[in-house]
Amino acid sequence: MSTATAETEILSGELEHVMTVAKRRTGKRPHPSTVWRWCKKGVRGGSIKLAAIFSGGYWQTTDAAFNKFLQDQTDAAFSQGDGGVSDAELRSAGLM
Repeated sequence: MSTATAETEILSGELEHVMTVAKRRTGKRPHPSTVWRWCKKGVRGGSIKLAAIFSGGYWQTTDAAFNKFLQDQTDAAFSQGDGGVSDAELRSAGLM
């Protein structure tokens, strides 16, 4: 499946403002520049972008697209070793 087809499918649900979806999922309302970066520039060096459309002066997305965005970030964090701290390292830092 191509990227364009995947984005079309993920955006086929009910569109809402990105800020509304983010607030519901994370409990925080992102700054407008953060929303722009997620949609246009991406995160993790541009490798992960939020599937969204710009309509009516606002970025809009679906719950499914936002969930995929969060999951992609989580997967990238673990694959790059960001989550691979050993118990010994945690103990030496006094966190365990």
